[in-house]
Parts: sequence; C-alpha cells; structure tokens
Amino acid sequence: MKLLFLCTSLEPGRDGVGDYVRLLAEACVENGHDCQLVAVNDEHIARGGIEQQRGRSVDLRCMRLSPSERWDERFAAVQSLVHAFNPDWLSWNIVPYGFHPKGLIPPELAGFGRLGRDRSVHVMLHELWIGLSRGEPLKNIAWGALQKRRLMHFLRALNPTVTHTSNATYEAVLAREGCHSQVLPLFGNISITEIVPQVPRPGEWIGGIFGTVHPQFPPVPCFDVLLEGAKASGRRLRMLGIGRMGTYGEQMFAALNEEYGEDLQATVVGEKTPAEVSRLLQTLDFGIATHPWALIGKSGAVAAMIDHGLPVVVPRDDWELRTRPIEVPSIDKLVFKLSEMPPELMAGRLARKSTPSARLPGIAYAFIESLVSSAASLQYNA
Repeated sequence: MKLLFLCTSLEPGRDGVGDYVRLLAEACVENGHDCQLVAVNDEHIARGGIEQQRGRSVDLRCMRLSPSERWDERFAAVQSLVHAFNPDWLSWNIVPYGFHPKGLIPPELAGFGRLGRDRSVHVMLHELWIGLSRGEPLKNIAWGALQKRRLMHFLRALNPTVTHTSNATYEAVLAREGCHSQVLPLFGNISITEIVPQVPRPGEWIGGIFGTVHPQFPPVPCFDVLLEGAKASGRRLRMLGIGRMGTYGEQMFAALNEEYGEDLQATVVGEKTPAEVSRLLQTLDFGIATHPWALIGKSGAVAAMIDHGLPVVVPRDDWELRTRPIEVPSIDKLVFKLSEMPPELMAGRLARKSTPSARLPGIAYAFIESLVSSAASLQYNA
C-alpha cells in the first residue's frame, strides 16, 4: 500500500507531530508499505524542496514547503507529487496552530481537498480548538468558535474515509459536530535504544517531568502529596526536569528547592539527545504528567513515559468539557490520578514500573488495519 503523510513541519526534533509522522511512516515501511512525507507549512525552511530524512532504519523521501511560498504554489507542488507517487491513501496529521499562530486554518487549504479525489483520505487530529472547557473566558470561547469553523470547513473539504484522534474527549467533541472518529493512541517519540540495568534504591524515589511545563500546572498540592507518600514509605524524593521545560518549568523547579529544602531535590537536566533521554527515563521511578486527565491521551511526553515502563502520576483533574462532560477512562494501566493515590498506598502504585517496550509497532499495525478494514468495507458496500 502507498501512503502519503502530510503535516505542517518535518524539522527533526523541533516539531512533535512531524517526529510522530516520521516514526509512523518508518514503521509502515518496515511492514512493507511505501511511504512519502510532505510538510505543507514548514517554518524552519526558507524555500521548499525535496530531501531524504534518515530514520532509525530507513530513508524517507520528504517534500518540505515554506510559508514564504504562496498556497497555490504549494498546492501545485503537492499535486505534482501525488500524480507521480499515486498513493492509495493521503494521511493528514493536523494541528491548527501549525498553520497559523492563532490556530486559524487558512481558507486556501480547503483546495487541498481536491488531492483526495479518486483515493482514500485519513485524518489524525492532534488538536481541535480552544474554549472547550468549563471556566474558559468568553474571549477563548469566541476565538475557539472561529477556530472550529475553519477546522470543520477543512475537514469537510478533505472528506476523510477514516478519522482518528488521540483521546476520548476529542472523540466525544467531534461526534457532537457530526464527525465520527476513533481513538488511535499516541506512541512515544523517544526510541528505546538500549535497556538500562535497574539499580535498587530502597531509600529514594526519583520522579521526572519530561517536556514543557505550562503555567496551568500547579506545584501545590502535587508535591506535598508526593512528599507525604515518600515519607510514609521511608524514602527521600528527587525530581528531574528533562527536555525543554520552558521558563515556567525552570522557575518552578528552582522554587521547589527553596520551598522544600532537603526534603525534595529538584534538578533541571535540560535538553538531551533522544538516546540520553531514553536512559534518563529508565532511571526514574515514576513520571509526572502536566496535561489534565481529560486530555492525557494527547501528551507525547506521557506516551514516552509509558513506552519506558514508568508509572505516570496525573495531578491535574481540573479540565472538563463545558457542555455535557464525559467520564474519561485511563489510557493505560500505568497511568493514575494523584487524587486516587493516598500516601499510604502510593508505594504500591509506583512499584508497577515495567520493562521498557516500544508500542509503535502495535500502534502502526492498528493504524494500517483501520485503513484496510475501511477500504474493505467501502468495497463491500459498493
């Protein structure tokens, strides 16, 4: 099967969705499929062109198009590629903010729907629009309505055969807009290059946060509860900040050292190579998610922690749909709400760390199966 993956950027290590697309395409190639990639709005380049990007085991042919080029020029370039490659499926991975700094998908993009004529179209929606949760200011609700209008217009133009998203909350929101979707779990973008031998640390817990920490993440009561659990099990608590944590995250870690003193040692290790990140994740006893429970499925950092066998503590349960809230199930047996972990039971929950195991092959298989079964269903109905 021939697959053409489309996203906004393919700058390695600088665009999470681009990294996701590259890894998924590589897994599909390893399973015998022919894949090429397109970035339609890549702000990391000045002019568009074709390049080969090296994955873990294969080279992938990539077309990268720059925002400096007019949309009609970019459409013509992608149309030429589609005619030459003749894919069975176009697979769009959509993040509205990848097209516009305010999350407004350009109306011109609807013309790209013509690329899907006489072939099947898949869409993976990594983000929707703002203003969905309770307590949002009216400005966000109004702006989100405009974002929604642009996104739904684009989806109608694409007319996808299969639509995926990463979490049950977005699945419910899309259903209310008349768009049937299914949850396709995220896999981690950090490959497991080696298994690090585990060294017992009976008197210590090492937790970690991976990636950017936004101001919505409250350090209290999260670290108070974790410290209670550590003391209840006779352990000291250490925290590592891994990756680009952002200004707020770095300031929060500095404040933790001042606030808790010897009770909690917080260290920002910063950006590392993927192999180094993998080794660091394996040294942790648990991870802390910064996304709220309702949206935990859209966190690439949490996906990486699960791949690395880490129990993941979710402190935030403060996000709920503004209309008709839903019960959001856990995305994995390793993921827990902090509110459901009393200090005396915390040691048992955090002892569930398992051997690292990449979920990418299984998720890639599920992705391909969803396309194949959809195509078979269409042929049967015809």
